[in-house]
Amino acid sequence: MKYVNQYDYRHWLYVTKTNLEPEEMLKGQKTTVASSGCGLCAAVMVADRLLPNTDFDLKAALQLSYDSKANHEGGTDYHIYAPAFAEKCGLKLEMTDDAERLRVCLRTGGAAVVNSGGDKDGYIGVFTHGGHYVTAISEEADGRIAVLDPSYKEGKYEEEGRKGKVEMKEGVIALCELQVLAEDASNRSPGFYLFWRT
Repeated sequence: MKYVNQYDYRHWLYVTKTNLEPEEMLKGQKTTVASSGCGLCAAVMVADRLLPNTDFDLKAALQLSYDSKANHEGGTDYHIYAPAFAEKCGLKLEMTDDAERLRVCLRTGGAAVVNSGGDKDGYIGVFTHGGHYVTAISEEADGRIAVLDPSYKEGKYEEEGRKGKVEMKEGVIALCELQVLAEDASNRSPGFYLFWRT
């Protein structure tokens, strides 16, 4: 199992905001994988989960974002990136807002990228306060979902509003109830990008 933490790539430039005027776009050129590359890291972890001998690494993920023009906003636009990623890796893709489809995906050998939206009225985002992509890799025997979070750092899930919703396993696997992911993604559409081997 490969785990990729975006914070390990603070010096990897990731040019974003290419849809803006030139002077605004220059601000995007200061972004890095650490600040804006969670979607790239999530894709690498999906590829590793489904295609153990893949050569789809972070460098390939970054290049795919540029080639598909998924970097036009402040991060990676998965409406664009997910189909390009599925085609490049030969994977089947389903985009959905239905969290139960995520469970089906995991039970049938798939993996998924969850589009967490962050804080909203009366709710503190578990995986992010803003917007973030995480990778769901499996379902545990107790029904909890195993998640790889590209922006995990010590104490992240101990914050007020998050505490008790995530249990860490083996240092990098975040276990949570499906409902936690459903609530986290409820203000994004699609909330789930599901991938299977073809």
